[in-house]
Amino acid sequence: MLEIEMKFRVATAAEYERLISETLGASFGAPTVESDVFFTNEALGFPNEGKSLRIRRRGNYLAATFKGPRLDSQTKTREEIELTLVDERPELSEENARRVDEARANWIRFYERLGFSRYGVVTKRRRRASTEYGGRQFEITLDEIDGLGVFTELEVSAEKEEFVDARAVVMLLAQKLGLRETVTSSYLSMVCAQDRKIAEWDAK
Repeated sequence: MLEIEMKFRVATAAEYERLISETLGASFGAPTVESDVFFTNEALGFPNEGKSLRIRRRGNYLAATFKGPRLDSQTKTREEIELTLVDERPELSEENARRVDEARANWIRFYERLGFSRYGVVTKRRRRASTEYGGRQFEITLDEIDGLGVFTELEVSAEKEEFVDARAVVMLLAQKLGLRETVTSSYLSMVCAQDRKIAEWDAK
């Protein structure tokens, strides 16, 4: 399965939320905080060949995700495999949170024992909306990231043989919403670049 995605910077969360409601009749759900730990292993092509390995924590949900190299320059199209590690939803008890914390620490150690190193952490406040457009089911996210601003992602899943048609629909939806300047950099690369700028400023 391919993940076909386009990312854009938006002016304000409230303005974009109104746009989605008025244009698509969709609404964003309650915000969740996602914390992603990314790993690197140059011998295996992480991240220099465009591959990505992460552990995502969202509430009491924990998952490991592999993303393959990008297959398209116009969109962020990649193979994605996500494996649920822990799912303690919806009860947000202290005991469940402790178990997820412990599982996350163990999985990080597991990857490190395999030769991976922690590369960076991205934490974002994310809201999701689902809608149908062009005969395909979309997930639209509204992301707020400290120090970076507000972004949206238009995402649809498709089989490899459906790629061309699915990509066309994603691009049509972006046009309908007036989204023109795509952001091809990952959140991880933007956060790392921001951290370098802060370090350079502190060193002055």
